[in-house]
Amino acid sequence: MTQWTIVRKPAQPAWVASFFITLFAILLSLAASSVLLVIAGVDVWEAFDALLLGAFGDMEGVAGSLVKAIPLVFAGLSAGLAFRARIWNVGQEGQIYAGSMLAYWLSTSVSLPSVLMIPLILAGGFAGGALLGATSGVLKSRFRVDEIVSTVMLNYVIVLFLSYLLSSKIWMEPGQYYMQTPQVVEASRLPSLFSGVNLHMGLVVAILALIAVQILLSRGTLGYAIRAFGWNPEAARFRGIDPKYMFVVVMVLSGGLAGMAGVMQTFGVDFRLTTTALQGLGATGIIVGVIAGMRPLGIGIAAVLFGSLAQGALFMEVMAGVSSAVVSAMQAIVLIVFISSSAFSRYRLMRVKSNV
Repeated sequence: MTQWTIVRKPAQPAWVASFFITLFAILLSLAASSVLLVIAGVDVWEAFDALLLGAFGDMEGVAGSLVKAIPLVFAGLSAGLAFRARIWNVGQEGQIYAGSMLAYWLSTSVSLPSVLMIPLILAGGFAGGALLGATSGVLKSRFRVDEIVSTVMLNYVIVLFLSYLLSSKIWMEPGQYYMQTPQVVEASRLPSLFSGVNLHMGLVVAILALIAVQILLSRGTLGYAIRAFGWNPEAARFRGIDPKYMFVVVMVLSGGLAGMAGVMQTFGVDFRLTTTALQGLGATGIIVGVIAGMRPLGIGIAAVLFGSLAQGALFMEVMAGVSSAVVSAMQAIVLIVFISSSAFSRYRLMRVKSNV
């Protein structure tokens, strides 16, 4: 009797694997999206021309692509750092909301000049996400609660808590029927890097975060401990690395990075909190981290790629007449293709013979 099993492929250099995964996924996404556009009765060349023009046609388009990539950098780093340690933190969305909520509360609680307010909200965003990450870390290390279960459940808890704050009028903007907070104060908004271009200082913070995580993972005692814990937790234990301690530390760092993603979106783009504005950032960030091989440089590139897709999709609707439903379907195709390509690059089906 013949059976099939899934086996891991021999390891390849990280940059080689990431390059071919990305290239294959782009080509397959283009082909699948073209078929979808033809079925929808849309001119394929006109649609893709609008996509490229919207993402890279001028400085405004490039800035828009980068602005959309900034929170994905932090969400991708959050996922990548946790997954490198074989800790399955899938609670980025809740941690993103938690960071935004704590930063928003701080911005409304104190009155400071921008030079002091911005570091405060950045620290608050990290702390909010880290606190939620630490909660899952403690639940795992002390009570053996699976991190996938706890992080997913906490996603719901945080969003429902925000819904309560808005529906009970505690944070809801006066005179509004839509559940949203008042706009954040001017001093807490991330300043633009260039006059006349909507590109905020979060880009600089994101680049610094990529460098910092790269240094953390490649050098120093903590980076070695994270890598060792990911390779083999039991072997790491024999080397004196406490797995319970490592679990909490990694969840704190991962959650903090996710919280920073929320700050970038809330204080750099939306300038207010709603229950829907941050949806999807966590899931997309996980995909960014996975397809980048959980490496900071690849995460930066993947974030820009997905940010450009989101920016260009807006122009497809306006310039090429592509319906929002088709655009959403195209984005879903890209996400599915990228995550599937990453899986197929690491694993393959192998036929085995059974004696039964």
